[in-house]
Amino acid sequence: MISTEEINKKIKAAFWDYNINPYKLYLTAIDENSGNEFFTKEKILIRLIERLSWYELLNIVGKEFLLKNLSQALISKIRNPIIRERYESIGRILREEALSDSGWSDKNRRRLKASILSDRRYGA
Repeated sequence: MISTEEINKKIKAAFWDYNINPYKLYLTAIDENSGNEFFTKEKILIRLIERLSWYELLNIVGKEFLLKNLSQALISKIRNPIIRERYESIGRILREEALSDSGWSDKNRRRLKASILSDRRYGA
């Protein structure tokens, strides 16, 4: 794990717009401190996921913590669809579930099929 100073620095960067002790947020996120009505564990984790890189998050909380807490319910609350998709894949990898082949998911397959077999090209 990393030092308290480094944790404070990373969490302060993620919560730059709040005047709050970053280490208290960290303790709330890892269940060692009860949160308040606004900064719950879930809200803190979502903000950290949205603001920090995967490696920064991994250094702060660790793989085992993410395996236990990176639920589908938490991932579904991530606002950015690209980050949400990435963390859905990360969650599957951590739980050792199968992943679809890159680019050949059901959603992408339908899109590609529609563009290839489209009549608009042929003036129909």
